[in-house]
Amino acid sequence: MTPTASLPAVQAGRLRWGRAAPADVWLHGASVGDLRALAPLVQALEARDLRLHLTAQTAGGRAIAHQLFGRWPVSAPPLDCPRRALAALRPRLVVLEYLELWPAWLAACHRAAVPVVVVDGRVSHRSLRIKGLLRPWARHLAAFCAQTAADGAGARALGVPADRVHVCGNAKHDGARQAVAPSAALRAAVGAVDVVVGSLQPDEEAAALAALAASGLRALIAPRYPERSRAICRRAARLGVSARRRTEAPAGAAQWIVLDTLGELAAAYALGAVAVMGGTFGRRDGQNLVEAAAHGRPVIHGPRVGNVRVEAEALAGLGGWPVQGWAEAFAVAQARLITPGPDPREALGGLTGATARQLAVIEPWLDVDPWPDR
Repeated sequence: MTPTASLPAVQAGRLRWGRAAPADVWLHGASVGDLRALAPLVQALEARDLRLHLTAQTAGGRAIAHQLFGRWPVSAPPLDCPRRALAALRPRLVVLEYLELWPAWLAACHRAAVPVVVVDGRVSHRSLRIKGLLRPWARHLAAFCAQTAADGAGARALGVPADRVHVCGNAKHDGARQAVAPSAALRAAVGAVDVVVGSLQPDEEAAALAALAASGLRALIAPRYPERSRAICRRAARLGVSARRRTEAPAGAAQWIVLDTLGELAAAYALGAVAVMGGTFGRRDGQNLVEAAAHGRPVIHGPRVGNVRVEAEALAGLGGWPVQGWAEAFAVAQARLITPGPDPREALGGLTGATARQLAVIEPWLDVDPWPDR
């Protein structure tokens, strides 16, 4: 699977579990960002010569998993019949990224005596609202590697025993601080732009595009959901702005290029002089700030950073620029084109190290085989 595969080209990822190859560690994430976050841990496990199997909930997540971990099997998770998958894979350990606590899955692992560990654990207020549903299963987790102390407290509130909660940080930072170089095809399709608008959420589109049109900036727009690319181009036309999708053949110069591919945003930040982060002005409450900072670009974000507060605080005054609205965001972007300010890469060093801490937590289970007749 290539990083430029469009959504319709991604297969469902269903697997006949009776034909699955055994794996020492089964890793699961929900979507694209979760699978990217697992990359440093996958590399660490590969260094131990362990066999891996990866599952992802979304088609986009599976596409990125194929791109990043193509040497290992990738499939959709067997949420309807986890026992069959466990019997086929016979893993020593199951690793869940973020907070993928599926009761049937956890019950099957518990019955098979397969330990389950959460990495990059985050416990939101929404998760705590359903703690009555999660508590019977959270107490069976072998370990919970929380991103922050607050997430650790949330894990204990969910019912994870206190001695199994470890504050390790976010491994997404370990991988994201290594800037991803854009492909020749991406450079040719986009060229240089003034600003990259990353992870734009549907509820932010109207205000963001109106402010961007008023600014006159040349932009690459990356919607959070690539299928929104056509709607963004239609809105651009109503605003009097020329726009085309990244996969469309150029028909003259366009002021906006809309990214309609999977897996290219991390590299695309290199093509802009400034990054403006979607997901920080609407209901999303935060989006990855590190991928843009890794390219040394000024990172402008809105006030909604609850999910990325650690990153926002690390970048404050060191290449991160908080604003209150879209018009201010693009005004600051225009100023940063003239005076970029501090290089945000200098602020990223303090965010790393989570992978090593996670590996130290899961180490005891990597040498124990719960399948004695293997």
